[in-house]
Amino acid sequence: MLEIKNIHVHFKNQNVLNHLNLSIEEGCILGLLGKNGAGKTTLFESLYQSMPFSGDITWKNKRLKREMISYLETENYFYPYITGEEYLAYFTSKKEIEIKEIIEKFNLPMKKYVQYYSSGMKKKLALIGMLMLDKPINILDEPFNGVDFEGVHILYDIIRQLKSENKIVIVSSHIIETLFHTCDKIAFLQNGAIERIYDKEEFSQLNVLKF
Repeated sequence: MLEIKNIHVHFKNQNVLNHLNLSIEEGCILGLLGKNGAGKTTLFESLYQSMPFSGDITWKNKRLKREMISYLETENYFYPYITGEEYLAYFTSKKEIEIKEIIEKFNLPMKKYVQYYSSGMKKKLALIGMLMLDKPINILDEPFNGVDFEGVHILYDIIRQLKSENKIVIVSSHIIETLFHTCDKIAFLQNGAIERIYDKEEFSQLNVLKF
């Protein structure tokens, strides 16, 4: 169980996260929904421990360590003169066969410099690197942005695979249909706190919300 208790983040004279509480079970795909500025990325950065916060975040009743998390950010940075093949060489994986299959499905030009990749191709490459880390908690911040139709469906399969491995996946998206397709639950973030968590049978109620 991942437990987020009383998380508070304050900067620039405002509360970004306001005593936020959230519990996520292993094997759960949780969607995070909220308007721009609601605090989604701030929550992810707090989980990844890349910004100061007050409160407690625990994994299996122990303080969460950054090493337990893989984090796919909205914008991915790569050194300009590195190929896709060289980038992935920095990672090690116990799932080489699965990773090779994903690379083939994404059809990335692995010997080409990443600076010539489209934004969608960069997103796919970063996702493969994240999967190779093989962590129990996986954060995907707007993973569908810039990804083509075929890539979206491969992403669906990858997220379901992570679930089958009993891993936690937390995913944000402005495309609400992508959350409907993948998530077990969707948490609505507003005014720096989780206002409500919707179960799968309640997803239709989210259609009336505007983002």
